Amino acid sequence: MAAKRIAKTAVDWAAFAERVPANQKELFRAFKGRNDTLMNRVHQFPENLPKIDFSFYRSRLANTSMVDQFEKSYGSVTVAYPADKEKMLAKIENDENQASKETEQYVKELKANIQEANNMIAKIDSLPKPEDMNMEMHSYYFPQVALDPVNKPTLWPHTPNMQPGNLKTLLK
Repeated sequence: MAAKRIAKTAVDWAAFAERVPANQKELFRAFKGRNDTLMNRVHQFPENLPKIDFSFYRSRLANTSMVDQFEKSYGSVTVAYPADKEKMLAKIENDENQASKETEQYVKELKANIQEANNMIAKIDSLPKPEDMNMEMHSYYFPQVALDPVNKPTLWPHTPNMQPGNLKTLLK
């Protein structure tokens, strides 16, 4: 009966539960419990007002005009569903669309980062194994860190802070 009234606002609790972080599971359970309690209270009542047999009251009462007045008043009673005066539903849908666009953009950026990382992994996989690499290969593949005795001679232990002219070495 009452399901027709709230069919449009039903919540997919399984999908909702998948998105709840582990540290908020108890709050989610409490929220769902409160919702279930409210839904049970709503479903206790019929969708429409109960029918009243006004002919029975007309036969029992002397003043039938009062029964006619009650019947007219009872027939005109309507319980309105609350209106969205502040247009909250439109705001929520707008926020959802905006979040969807931002999510799509973020996913595109992440896919680009993943592709870049896969390209880097492919380059690393194409290198020879370190145990198979000699000094010439090392200087070819890694010129920024390789020792170059002709153009950039260094002294043992070949670290930047232990080279002549480095201020750190002079201050020690």
